[in-house]
Amino acid sequence: MPSARPYTRAVEAAEAPQTSPSTATKVAPKSAETAQHLVGQAARTAQSAVQQADQNLARALQLAGTAVSSYQAVQSELAEHARQAVQRTLDALTQASQVRSPIALLDLQSTYLTDNLQAVLATNARLAEIAAGVAQQAADKLQHRAA
Repeated sequence: MPSARPYTRAVEAAEAPQTSPSTATKVAPKSAETAQHLVGQAARTAQSAVQQADQNLARALQLAGTAVSSYQAVQSELAEHARQAVQRTLDALTQASQVRSPIALLDLQSTYLTDNLQAVLATNARLAEIAAGVAQQAADKLQHRAA
């Protein structure tokens, strides 16, 4: 004799097609509303990310402009230092060719080394000023954009 359990399952299976369409019509609007809400939320998130990326790109372009101008200032400073170093060397060689004693040659060498050291220190000070100015410009631009 068949048990009641398989019979109940058979009845449920037979009735399932009748309840599924009504359940589907009740659930479909809520599912569509939920999907629409999720799509809207995703669109807002994507728009926010695009705006942030645009702001970051604008900041990067400003900082790149600052870096380029500072690079040019450093390059100019180093070129001037090299020009002056060549001139100092030529002057020292000219003077060395006219020296008449070893003591005069040592004095010339001492003066030459002292002048070169002072020039290097002055150039390094100028490069430090340029670096400080660039850092200040970058900080100002970042603070201005953040405000």
